[in-house]
Order: sequence, then structure tokens, then C-alpha cells
Amino acid sequence: MMISDADFQNSILSSINKAKMHQLSLQSPEGYWWYTLEANESISAEAIFLMYFLNEVDKKTEAGLARQILSTQRQDGAWAIWHGGPPDLSTTIECYWALKLAGQMTNALSKARDFILASGGITKARVFTKIHLAQFGLIPWDAAPCMPSELMLMPTWAPVNIYEFSSWARACIVPLLIIMNKRPVRLFDRFFPSFNLDELFAEPASQRNWSYKEDVSFLSWERFFIELDKILKLTTRLPFKPFDGLAMKKCEDWICEHIEKTEDIFPALAYGAAALSALGHPNSHPIIRKALNALKSFQQVYDGDDGLPPLPHPPPRGGREREGVTHAAIHQQCCISPVWDTPWQITALLEAGIPSNDPSLIKAGRWLIEKQITNTYGDWRFKNPETEPGGWSFEFENEFFPDIDDTIQVLHVLNKLAIPEKESAIRRGLNWLLSMQNDDGGFGAFDKNQKLAVVNKIPFSDHGACLDPSSPDITGRMLMLLPQMDTGSFQTVVSKALNYLAQTQEAFGGWHGRWGVNYIYGTWCALTGIASLKNYAALDSDWQERIKKAVKWLKSIQHEDGGWSESPDTYKECAYIPYPNGSKPKGVPSQTAWTLMGLIAANSVIARSSDKYRDDEAISRGVEFLARNQKIDGTWDEKEFTGTGFPGHFYIRYHGYRHFFPLLALAKISSALKG
Repeated sequence: MMISDADFQNSILSSINKAKMHQLSLQSPEGYWWYTLEANESISAEAIFLMYFLNEVDKKTEAGLARQILSTQRQDGAWAIWHGGPPDLSTTIECYWALKLAGQMTNALSKARDFILASGGITKARVFTKIHLAQFGLIPWDAAPCMPSELMLMPTWAPVNIYEFSSWARACIVPLLIIMNKRPVRLFDRFFPSFNLDELFAEPASQRNWSYKEDVSFLSWERFFIELDKILKLTTRLPFKPFDGLAMKKCEDWICEHIEKTEDIFPALAYGAAALSALGHPNSHPIIRKALNALKSFQQVYDGDDGLPPLPHPPPRGGREREGVTHAAIHQQCCISPVWDTPWQITALLEAGIPSNDPSLIKAGRWLIEKQITNTYGDWRFKNPETEPGGWSFEFENEFFPDIDDTIQVLHVLNKLAIPEKESAIRRGLNWLLSMQNDDGGFGAFDKNQKLAVVNKIPFSDHGACLDPSSPDITGRMLMLLPQMDTGSFQTVVSKALNYLAQTQEAFGGWHGRWGVNYIYGTWCALTGIASLKNYAALDSDWQERIKKAVKWLKSIQHEDGGWSESPDTYKECAYIPYPNGSKPKGVPSQTAWTLMGLIAANSVIARSSDKYRDDEAISRGVEFLARNQKIDGTWDEKEFTGTGFPGHFYIRYHGYRHFFPLLALAKISSALKG
């Protein structure tokens, strides 16, 4: 059925109406939208470890977390880092360990043990897992890399300092400087005499090798840092450390200052609480309580037999009791995303025909204005000292880490909403955004000009995610925003950004996506940004060809069912792979929506016929896929992880993506059909 068919166009409108009415019903009384954010179950496992480290174990919470961990176990007994993904050694070690603490040594865990041993055992685990194990005396501290506390004393002009690390790495590194210096060991003896994980070692104690990979070039940064680590470990045995006290105090002050105004990510808050405890502070310390209360507010209680719900509430934020829950599982979110979910939801509803003066949207817009960070000069100031604050962060509270991506989307909706008092917020936000452009013309997420690649070579950084460089997805989204403001005033910014996108287009035609999986996400963002400049002089014939190449690639990967999908494996393989990998590919609603919006944007530039949307078979089939797969309540099912935390290591299932992105794509199609 072609998209020009009147009945089919009516079905699009029917899908839009069902979706927008359902999504309006999900708005909180305060005005925001807040959807569940799901990652892998190492987060729940580490929540259990933190309770034991602080000697503050709530058995009911532990049992709920254990139930959640068990619910995601693969049939082979292992755990993956994304739905349908391959087994992951470190995640499986942590989940096994947590379940053993919770008394859940079921037959299923024998399969997990078999996988762990077949994969090399504990000695092959990632760095962070080794740090967690060392905190409880389950492996020696020398098995973890050394991070000298003096790093905290390095000035910002030094070649390596904490502000050369990405914001998420920095928020973990600072407390870990304390933990890895103090090397605390909290035994489980109060709960379990002689607790150990000896069954997870593939070799006897005398043969355990904790050294790092040796198959690296002699003249390489990897080799340099391996040898440096050996030297630093020798210095930890010295009785005299003249700067240690000063460094520890600076770390402590940094942690307290940040957590006081921060509701950041799970590892950072947990490490902050653990670091203060390692310094001898009681659990009643106000910053420890602030961190623990934040983590508790991330927890989502639900009936484990019903599957994880799309909303983290009810219960009210911060609560854990829920009437009628008979088989309570507790999902520990790694982070929360209301300031990301809300503007995207508003965007979809506006495109779907909700007027810009609708009371529900005005309430949401004013809630967003209240969340603008205007007083705190966050960590971004060290590389951008001349600018006043004005950005937005991802969470309810995170004043030190506003991010460019959230700020772009908030400004996008504020510019469209009929809120008289919005102008000051827009001006400050836009000024902050413009000041964050990198020298290469692109935009990163949290910081400016983070390009010291050597920090990804240290043993601590075995996940390779210690930098926050420019990315095509955020750069494209910035280009999408600027024409809504005043394109004529930003020609230098636009020219530099376009040049960056030209240099980062892949040979096959797409763009890499840093914060969404992967080439589909990056290509949608880039195409949307470029197409928004269709009246801009720089979009010459060269750009026409670039756009056509991207469109050709997107159409080439459409599945038989009319949808599109992409696996997180694309980050490791550096090539497109459908989702799921290894079986018949099928469309994923959010990724199909991204592709459709990319194609719509491209057609607005390269197609001249008035039937450019009606005659596009790929768009027609994609719309049919979304309409056909919509449920009766107006929602779509999507278990796939399409959000990216750290490429290759950490992925996210944003439960809001299956709600607002399909609605946004269908609404854009409907608008395009109207001319």
C-alpha cells in the first residue's frame, strides 16, 4: 500500500492520535515526563556491594535487586550488557557475586560459573570489576591499576590533569583516587564467615597473573603506562608521601562540592560515598546520605512478574513502597533522564498537533526553565572560562555537569512554546552552547576541546571512554537548532560545523553516532542538521551528493518488514550490523523512526517533485511498519537497547524512545504530506 492512499493516510492520523493521547496521560503532576532508563545488571549488583561496603545492608532491598538480576540472566547462565547481546565476563562475575551474597545460589548460577571459568575467570575481568573485588579482599589490590592521588594536584595547564578526562570519567576518578590510595578492605565476616569467590578462578593462586597485556609495541603509550604502573605500585610502599594529605583533602572537597549539587550517574555517587567512608567518615555524613538518597531515588520497585514498566513512578520519586506489588523486584537505574525525556516528548506532541499554548505543554516548558543552571560554574568552565552558565543537565539536579545535547533540545522546544518569560533563558542557553564549539568545528557532550587521546591509553581506561570529543550526532543537532534562532548571525559556527561533518562522513555514506546506536542515529542527526540549512549557501552540489550517498545507504539497509534496526555490535566491528545479529533482521520502532526522519530531512533538500514523500517506497514501507506494529493503547514494544553510554561497554534502553520517537516520525510524515 502506497503512502498516497487516503485510507493509509487516515491510519497515520489514527496512529498519531492514539500515541499522543497516551503520552499526554504520562505527564507528571509537576509537568515533566520521566521514563525508565535501563542498563545492564552490573548496576544492581554494585548497589548490593555498596550496601555491604558501608555495612548498611537492607535485606529487603537486596532481595529485590537479586530478583531483578535473575530476571535478566541469559539461558546459558551468563549476563549481557544489552538485550540480545553476547555474554559479558565482567558483568557475569558481578551478577554471580551479588546473587551469592543474596543467598541465591541456584542451579542456574552453576551455568554462570561454567561460563566465567571458560572465559578465563576473575583474572580476565575488567579494571572496575577488579577494583570492586579488591575492596572486599577477594583479590589483592595490586591486581588493580595504580592511580596516584597527586593527579588531583595537577594544575589545569599541566599536560595531564583531571579536566583532561571526560566528565563521567572525572566524576569516578576523583573518588577512586581516594579508594585506590587508601586501599580499604571490608570483609564479609559479619555476614558470611570466610566468604570468597575461589570457585571463579580458572587457575590456582600460585599461577594467577594480574599483569596487563604485554602484546603491545615497545614504543607505545600503552607500554609506557604499563611500566609506569609498575613504578607507581612500588611508590605506594614508601612510608613518606609528602603530598598525599593535600591530595586527599582536595579530592574530598571536590567530592563534597559536587555531590552537594549533583544527582549524577550511579558509579560516581557510589564511589563518592565509598571514598568518604574510606577516609573514616560515618554513614551519617551529610554527603554520604545525599549520595545514598539519590541512588535510592533511582530505584524502581515493580512486580517482577509483569516486566519492567516504562515509568519509574509511581511510587513518588524517592519512595520504594508500592501497594499491590506481590513479587517485588527492584531495578536500580544507573541514572535518570527527566530533562532529556521532557523536551523530546514536547517536541513530538507539538509536531503531532498539540498547540504551543496548550496548558500541559506550557507547564512542562516552565518546569524546564526552572531547571536551567544559571548560578553554578560547572566543570566545563576550566576549558571555557569566559562564559556565564546557562545550560541544562540530564537529571533533576546536576549543576556541575550541564550538557550540550540536553540544552539543544530544551532550547528547541522553548523557542516554540508560547511562554512570554522564555527569552532570557533562551539567550543564556544559546550563548553557552555557542561558546562550547570545539576547535575542530564539532560539539562534544559536556566539555570543550577534550582531545588528549593519551588518557585512553592508561591501564585504568580499559573501556576507552575517558574522552568527550566532538561527535557528528550532537554537531548535527546543533545545526538543526541554529536556523530556528537566527542563521545569519551564526555563519562562522555553521561553516565550521559543516566542515566537521564533511570530514567525519563514513565512506559508505553514514555518520557515526556517539550517544545512540549507531550509524542510523548519527546519520539521522547529521542529515536533519544539514537539511535545516537548505537555504544556506554552503549546501552546494558537493553536499547534495553527500546527502544522496547517505540516503542510498539508509535505503540499502531497510529490512523485509519495512523497518530499520542496528545492533550495538556495530561499535566493535566498525561496520553496520542489523539488530538482532545472527538471525532474520527486524525493525526496531525508535531506530525506524530515526531513519524515517533522516530520509524526510534529506528529501526536503534533494527532491524536487511535490510527490517526493508519497512516491518514496522506503518511507512508505517504514510508515507502514510503525502503523502495523503500534499496540491498541498507542504504544510500541521495544526491548532493544538503542542508547549508548560507552561504545562497546555500556548501552541503555531508554523506555521513552519507543513512545515519542515513532510519534515524532509519523507526525513529520503527516506534515510533509500536507505540503
